[in-house]
Amino acid sequence: MRRTTDTERSALLRCPLFAHIAPKDVFALIECLGAAERRYKRGEALWLTGDAVSACAVVLSGGVRAESLLPSGERSLTAVHGPGALVGDVLMATRDTKSPVDVIAAQDTAALFLPYRAMMASCAHACERHALLRENLLAEIAEKYWRLRRRAEYLARHSLRARIAAFLLDAAADAGGNTFSLGMRREDLAAYLGANRSALCRELSRLRAEGWIDCCRDSVRLINTAALAMSAAAENRSGEK
Repeated sequence: MRRTTDTERSALLRCPLFAHIAPKDVFALIECLGAAERRYKRGEALWLTGDAVSACAVVLSGGVRAESLLPSGERSLTAVHGPGALVGDVLMATRDTKSPVDVIAAQDTAALFLPYRAMMASCAHACERHALLRENLLAEIAEKYWRLRRRAEYLARHSLRARIAAFLLDAAADAGGNTFSLGMRREDLAAYLGANRSALCRELSRLRAEGWIDCCRDSVRLINTAALAMSAAAENRSGEK
């Protein structure tokens, strides 16, 4: 691995794969696992639909989008990942499963690839950091399952307002306060919630005009959480009103 910048080092160390592992041990692990850093220009693919994935990737800088092609020819956004995110962990751990999505660099991006077999192999020294790495991998895969379930619950709601309300309330809970960053572009949020950008922006403008939220660029402040909660709860998880 080449010498990382301070920003890339920070992104690497906050990756959930290395939780509770000392920084010096993280870099020792990287060497032990034979990790490989790769750089991509905006629009280049880390991997494509149908590819076999044998390594996960830590995003060091830039960002990636996971997209699938719909029968209509439109592209559906599955996820957006920024610096510090772990990508491909679920895929690499699934036997004989090819990638169902394209993973594309959303901007110039650096990623560090960690081979699955090396991560699962026993360490010659039976050191604690390897055990922690595998525990963290399992925890991250489980966390992604719950995130996918959460998104399915958003999409089960018929109205866009209910989807937005549920998403904003969850985002505030995750952030630990009513002011937070969306963490994605409006276009990406619209795709995530199964809408187009224009419809999303109109509904956000209405929520702002009604005094439910305040927003500027990707920053959002929830004002009337009770009204948002009522809207989110107006439709049950099966999508029935």
